[in-house]
Amino acid sequence: MPEGANAVTELRREHDAMEAMAARVASLEPCPERARLVHEVASRFLTHARAEQRFLYPALRRYLPAGGSDAVEQTRQDDAAEQIALSIDRAGEDSDAYEALVNQLMLDIQRHVATQETVLLPTLLDTCPPEDLNNLGRQLRAGLADEREGDA
Repeated sequence: MPEGANAVTELRREHDAMEAMAARVASLEPCPERARLVHEVASRFLTHARAEQRFLYPALRRYLPAGGSDAVEQTRQDDAAEQIALSIDRAGEDSDAYEALVNQLMLDIQRHVATQETVLLPTLLDTCPPEDLNNLGRQLRAGLADEREGDA
């Protein structure tokens, strides 16, 4: 990602990548490639959510009028998605519950992206000083890199 991208640009790129992966999951019949992609999108979302919890949600609390409750709700949704991702891993591809869990995770990711793209990020862009957005972008880039390095 470009070094100078602010937080909103960073997150939109992340969201675009996750949405593309989720669309690919939806387009595939059950097969090893799909199972690998489900694992990959779940891992990417969890890494993304951890970085947001460390960096974005404190900024929401600071700059958005209802930022405290927004951050709490986003964290709650992230935690629920994490539980679904763990359930997918435990269930395995051959489980009766697998498809329902995968579908729920993909819906949760879509909801996460939609909420942030239509409500939270535009408001943050309007209320957060540009220099703070740039600093937050650097923090998110570094945090995502650290999280992904730790997952490897």
